[in-house]
Amino acid sequence: MDSGSLLRRFRRLAIATAIAGYLLIVFGGTVRVLGAGMGCGPDWPLCNGQVIPDLDLLAWIEFIHRLLALSVIVLTGLLAITGWRLRRLNPWYGWLPLLAAGLVLVQAGLGAVTVFTHLEALVVTIHLGVALTYLATALVLGLLAIVAPQRAPRTKVRARLSGWGVASALSVFVLMLTGAYTAKSGAGFACQEWPLCGDAFVPTGWTAIDVHLTHRLVALVATGLVVASAIQARRRWSDAPLIAGLAVAAAVLMGAQIFVGAANIWFQLAPAVSVAHLAVATLIWATLVLVIALDRLQPAQVIAGTGRQIGAPRPLVQAARDYLVLTKPGVMTLLLLTTICAMMVAAAGIPPLGTFIWTVIGGALAAGGASAINHWWDRDIDALMSRTRSRPLPQGRVLPEYAAIFGVTLSVLSVYVLTAFVNPLAALLSLSGNLFYVFVYTIWLKRTTPQNIVIGGAAGAVPPLVGWAAVTGQVSLPALLMFLLVFAWTPPHFWALALFKKTDYSVAGVPMLPAVAGEEETRRQIFIYTVLMVLASLAFYPLGTAGLFYLVAALLLGARFLWLAGRLLRERSDQLARRLFFYSMQYLGLLFLALVVDAALF
Repeated sequence: MDSGSLLRRFRRLAIATAIAGYLLIVFGGTVRVLGAGMGCGPDWPLCNGQVIPDLDLLAWIEFIHRLLALSVIVLTGLLAITGWRLRRLNPWYGWLPLLAAGLVLVQAGLGAVTVFTHLEALVVTIHLGVALTYLATALVLGLLAIVAPQRAPRTKVRARLSGWGVASALSVFVLMLTGAYTAKSGAGFACQEWPLCGDAFVPTGWTAIDVHLTHRLVALVATGLVVASAIQARRRWSDAPLIAGLAVAAAVLMGAQIFVGAANIWFQLAPAVSVAHLAVATLIWATLVLVIALDRLQPAQVIAGTGRQIGAPRPLVQAARDYLVLTKPGVMTLLLLTTICAMMVAAAGIPPLGTFIWTVIGGALAAGGASAINHWWDRDIDALMSRTRSRPLPQGRVLPEYAAIFGVTLSVLSVYVLTAFVNPLAALLSLSGNLFYVFVYTIWLKRTTPQNIVIGGAAGAVPPLVGWAAVTGQVSLPALLMFLLVFAWTPPHFWALALFKKTDYSVAGVPMLPAVAGEEETRRQIFIYTVLMVLASLAFYPLGTAGLFYLVAALLLGARFLWLAGRLLRERSDQLARRLFFYSMQYLGLLFLALVVDAALF
């Protein structure tokens, strides 16, 4: 196999190893918080004396953790073999995978020790430390394979972040170790208040309260260092937005981490919050490792001076306005409306204020994050369409790296908020809608099939499920009917827009229905889906999930929608398509409000 093919394999293996290492750390935290560490008993590598355990939940959680660890070992072995064959291209390819392999063996041994010592706090802490070191090694390997495939000439490289980046990463490393020790030693429950801890402010010994206070003080120092590192990165790496953006993202996530840490206290170390706490901390650690590695490598690929110019800093208000545009406020408003209405229908009135506020905040973060990622991915075709060419990315007012980091950060924050302050089901549903919109619709369907809106409409139909689950903790028939209603509403809504903007999609090469099947077929499909949508809206009444008031509203609103769709079927008119598009938004809002009124008053 030639060196080019080997290098491509090495890149894929390095990336897969880093992802598997991250998942292993997070799943290891899941094992700990669920008390599944001894699910396989004192046996290792067997599980309760068996290769495959019986149907016991805790045993299977620990068993899956061990399988994930095995996959990391296999990937690391393959990485070491491939890297050794590439050592002449870059000596680090030969030596770093061997270091990773050694760390994996140490980690496996520590895993056995944690079982034999019944998960002593010190051993668990060391176990996490080795896992974080392994993850950093895998990340550096992946980065080397991508940005520095060959050994660079011997030149003096001056790291612009100096000691700030290293200090911030080390502080996060220590913070995670103190967090693991605090949790495993039982000190997590020592302080029932936040940010205070009774009358104690600083540790004076090594009691449970002292251990907990030590962790909080380390968190305070780490936060300051990460923020200072981000400020330095912004100043010293103004010509490399990726490095500066990653440093800023770490600072933002650090703020979110403090928020989730407080939620850990408020919710008495609820498993979902504790796992989220570890997942974010590991993400911060990985981000800082990448910042330090890029700072030392200084690869030309990440420096904007190689073909891009950064303009002078703009006023904060203008920058804030552009980032607001990235969240698609109009779309967000409609999604939040369906979420709020679903909550009010589930509560038959006003839901608990805390649940209401946190669900709206989490939903807004999820919608804004997915929209920002959509802006980032579609920036090439947005520049070609008259409707979107004035957006921040095509105009160069926001750099793509910043938009991507912004979108991912909002999406991660949404999961934290919904998990910590609403419930895990609402968070899971919101995350599924977010991922479906980004990966299934934006990245896959939008540019490959004229059915993109039909299938992709499932993402926009998730918010009512989130709202219902936020109040009830489950998904029942009314929520599913709301999902079906929005799902059926999406094609006529968006195809009406596509009709009077058909030239845009043709120019951009997006296979929207009017550009592929023609206007006649599009108008026919709009009418068919309008009929299906109206039938879905009327199903609430016979199924006993809405009353007579809603039925009358659905009949009147649906009749006007059918009348407009029928006219559009007969008349070739962009103006009529525009009318239908704007009415479709009024229709959905009024119909959901009718559900609320019906549930509250009748």
